[in-house]
Amino acid sequence: MKKPTLLPHKLVLEVFSHLSTRNLCRYMILSRYFDQGIKEIIVERFHKAFSNQNKRLLVFISRHDLLELEQTRYAFDFAFESLNNKTLTSIFSVDSTQPKGTIGPNGSKLEGLRLCHGGVWHQRLINDSIQYFCWGINSEEQEARIYIYDTKTNQPYSKASFVTNGRLLTPVGPDICESTKGWWSAPLLPKNKKRAPMVKFTGRNKISENVHGASNLTGKFKSISIKASLLLVSLEEPKFDKSDNGVKYLLMEGGEEYFNHKKHCIIC
Repeated sequence: MKKPTLLPHKLVLEVFSHLSTRNLCRYMILSRYFDQGIKEIIVERFHKAFSNQNKRLLVFISRHDLLELEQTRYAFDFAFESLNNKTLTSIFSVDSTQPKGTIGPNGSKLEGLRLCHGGVWHQRLINDSIQYFCWGINSEEQEARIYIYDTKTNQPYSKASFVTNGRLLTPVGPDICESTKGWWSAPLLPKNKKRAPMVKFTGRNKISENVHGASNLTGKFKSISIKASLLLVSLEEPKFDKSDNGVKYLLMEGGEEYFNHKKHCIIC
């Protein structure tokens, strides 16, 4: 009985190059040779999608504000910074020089976010700082939703592709400012506790005194560490954000005028 003919490794990698990113990741335990080849395919796909700075990440944060005693939301705009070719971990960061209330490399003005239930959110300026009521508690639970959006569009609205969401426990105790000069990092905890976190946030808190002499704690998100495969799968296999408070569109400057003329807008 003849032994089965084995395909050359290069031919197998050529076949792999036509598979989806999700399926590619399933084959990343075959051998060291194939692991490296698959990583190179993913790296090439990722750079093709994100290195031109047109595709960026929007993070929508929900939290209970103890200062205002109500549920509040914040939005942050993250641009691609780097990719580790070995671990396939990408870094996206907030541009501190970008004017508040604007998104994208051209600093386009953001009027608000159209949510999945149809309402428009414009409660806070995008990339605004968070004011914490920190005394007596060491951490705060927030809910974070991550989206990909494309700045290269002539439409007044651009569709936001849902990536993932989860719980985020950020430190808010005053001690964190002394021990690490305010820097902190926290994983995005998925609903399925058996899964390892694929996202980690980095931020910095700062203590300042207001005009009345009382101390305030101000927090800012600085960067996201996120698996490249997670972002690629989100682009290749778009999925609907099931949360009513999820983001559906970015409402750009002048967009409200065009919203009454739906033929000019992207409506899904």
